[in-house]
Amino acid sequence: MNTPRVPQLSSEPIELEVTASQAVRIPHGLGRQVVGWLVVWQAAICNFYVQDPTADSSRELVLVPSATTSVRLVLL
Repeated sequence: MNTPRVPQLSSEPIELEVTASQAVRIPHGLGRQVVGWLVVWQAAICNFYVQDPTADSSRELVLVPSATTSVRLVLL
């Protein structure tokens, strides 16, 4: 039986002030495609969507938030 692989946290928490529907660029030094992200704290309910799912995320991840708020997230 195969055990599912759990993604590892790849960054320290990243603090962001985001505005609804305004893309936010998150540069990183992972040297690979981002597997995903995990919101670890938020001041208000906010979902994030990848601006362009076909874009190369090996240098930066571009997310679009659904609300204006403060968040902390980590990259996977």
